[in-house]
Amino acid sequence: MSTRMRIAVVGCGVAGSVVLHGLRERDDVELVCFEKVATADQVDAGTGLNIGPNGLKALASLDAALAAEFAARSLPWRRWAVNLADGTPVFDLDLLSVADNPGIRVRWASLYDFLRGMVAPRVQFCSDVTDVRRGAAGRTLDLQVREGAGERWECGFDLVIAGDGRYSMLRERLMGRPAVRHLGIALGRSLLPDESGGLFDDYSQWFSGPHRLFAFKVPGGQLYLTTSYPLEPGDPIPDSARHGASLRAALAPAGRHLCDQAAYIVDKLCEAPQALHWSRVQEADAAFHDASGRLLLVGDAAHPMAPTLGQGATQALEDAVALVDEIRRALDGAVGGAQAPDISRAFAARRRERVEFVARLSWAASDSMLAGAQPAVTEAAKRDPAFLAHLSRMYRDCPQLTARLGEESPA
Repeated sequence: MSTRMRIAVVGCGVAGSVVLHGLRERDDVELVCFEKVATADQVDAGTGLNIGPNGLKALASLDAALAAEFAARSLPWRRWAVNLADGTPVFDLDLLSVADNPGIRVRWASLYDFLRGMVAPRVQFCSDVTDVRRGAAGRTLDLQVREGAGERWECGFDLVIAGDGRYSMLRERLMGRPAVRHLGIALGRSLLPDESGGLFDDYSQWFSGPHRLFAFKVPGGQLYLTTSYPLEPGDPIPDSARHGASLRAALAPAGRHLCDQAAYIVDKLCEAPQALHWSRVQEADAAFHDASGRLLLVGDAAHPMAPTLGQGATQALEDAVALVDEIRRALDGAVGGAQAPDISRAFAARRRERVEFVARLSWAASDSMLAGAQPAVTEAAKRDPAFLAHLSRMYRDCPQLTARLGEESPA
């Protein structure tokens, strides 16, 4: 292997863009990113998301100025309120009681525009990676890239970083399709102009039976709305969730009083149910690299998990920060060239326990949305010290992120 490491990043999402940013000044890395959408094409980013306090904490440990800019383009996520649909409060948590800093609320489209914009010179947009093969003697990987009607092979990568999402083609080709576990919940999501007259701001939920009605504001005068819909694990999303009258009957059954906020969410979701983005809540075992260590997985490609605690993009940020640190260390300590398998093994060792803890907690925290759930009981249990201690561990206790970076950067 040459002393200059050749790295491909597949997917300029949250993790991919931060890895590119973190390695941008290395002259011992040849770095290229393949992204299948155009620079301004955000059709895959039509709703909103929240990123947990640990995501910003991770990013600040890598680049404090970038984390500040990230927050400046977002709204703070400071509170987590849970109510029943009639307005009865269950709990109202100040995140700073379990975290060192707030999280953020942002539109997916705005987040992608910012992240992709900061690394655009490194990215080959409209380049879809369609296949992967092992190179000479298994020491490199080759990627087949489609651009328009043409295809070509890009050959000789020492390390390929798969940031191509929960249905990762790269993971499936070299490691097999992961077994998926369905929780038994579908989520319908929408992003709409906020015409509520001040009914909503920060992260808030109202439970109508097991149906969670969820809302928060994002920049640009937009309102992110979701609802949950229980179903048998593995079943398709039922037609009743896709039609206004039947969806309304489920979310607001006859005789159930809804407070103003819950009623607004139901009205908006049922006005245009065909516009809702539906998905089923599912997860798969975490996997961080193939047998050779030449393919390294980050974000949803590595660990698809239940989105209940807002940890999907958040864990992608943690991945990116940890990976940048491992690559820097390998390159700085290399004699005759850094070894991709060593980087992959170190990254997996650093991330596995953390990711598995967050995945278990996210899965368990989804209990109030299951068929037959009693949210007044299960959500009240989230006020218990044991659950709050788990949240604090997730938001605050990130030694996998900060300890090694901190050895070099006392700040």
